[in-house]
Amino acid sequence: MPRRLTNDLLLALVLALVLSGVFGWALPVEIAQPLYDLHRALGAAVLIVLVVWKQAVIRASLARRLRRKTFDRSLIWGAVGVIGLIAGVALGVAWTLNLITFDTLWGYSPLNIHVFLGIGLLAFVGVHAWVRRKSNKASAAVVSRRAALRLGGLGVVALASWQFVPRLASLVTLPGVRRETGSKFAAALSGNAYPAEIWLFDRVPTIDPSTWQLQLTGLAPRTLTLADLQGAPQQQVQAVLDCTGGWWTEQVWRGMPMSALLPANASRVTVESTTGHHIEFNAQDLNQAILATHVGDEPLSPAHGFPVRLAVPGRRGYQWVKWVARIDAT
Repeated sequence: MPRRLTNDLLLALVLALVLSGVFGWALPVEIAQPLYDLHRALGAAVLIVLVVWKQAVIRASLARRLRRKTFDRSLIWGAVGVIGLIAGVALGVAWTLNLITFDTLWGYSPLNIHVFLGIGLLAFVGVHAWVRRKSNKASAAVVSRRAALRLGGLGVVALASWQFVPRLASLVTLPGVRRETGSKFAAALSGNAYPAEIWLFDRVPTIDPSTWQLQLTGLAPRTLTLADLQGAPQQQVQAVLDCTGGWWTEQVWRGMPMSALLPANASRVTVESTTGHHIEFNAQDLNQAILATHVGDEPLSPAHGFPVRLAVPGRRGYQWVKWVARIDAT
């Protein structure tokens, strides 16, 4: 495979992997389902490009440098990039095959490291492809019958992996343990007894329930206390919290429905935590959401969002804002 095409293809695949992963988080699970399969197929394609074509380019480059005895910092950066790519793909494969899980690294999920590597490598691979583009013009023609056949073969193998990898994973994972998102079972109907991992590295704030207030801003500004929320009509929702750290739990959440809290003419709603973390929604996306004060029969623990967290069925965990302090409806 021509060096320039190999680099450009690797960049395109890494970009597609990052985009499919990010949109897989941001979109409702039922809409994002095709992206999960696409992400796995793209991961297989990256592995093939690395093992079959990129390693040949690297070996040829090292051989030329050894002959000419020319070594520079690009060797170090190249090694870092290759290690990062291999580590990212290896973590994804190991996760899929259930060789590692969300608590493998002393309570910190390897899936988070997989994400950080993917996003970081996007810029790295982009710079590498740009810097090498000029020198790689001397490689074999990009548009050729051989290159087309190899690209076709890559596509066939990636499509086959799309079906093969989930089937292989099902052999090493009990039914119902793994969701289509890749997240693995942590707990069910257990109250506060489920993981309290904070992906964004927020610290658990200390909140005095007697002085805590919820600020409603925008179309209908007002202030609510915890007693106001608990004294309002309550709603129970049994829903899955699917964390981007790679675990899921199904619990019964209880609290004030968002539909009773928001103005009827609201179109956009921003829910903000005391830590500053905030998520913006279309108002209709919150029709089934509640401001949960309880999980099961227990008040939320501090690590799980006490006194109030947003529970949004069908959305990924990072959108279930903890320690809600402000809701802005416009």
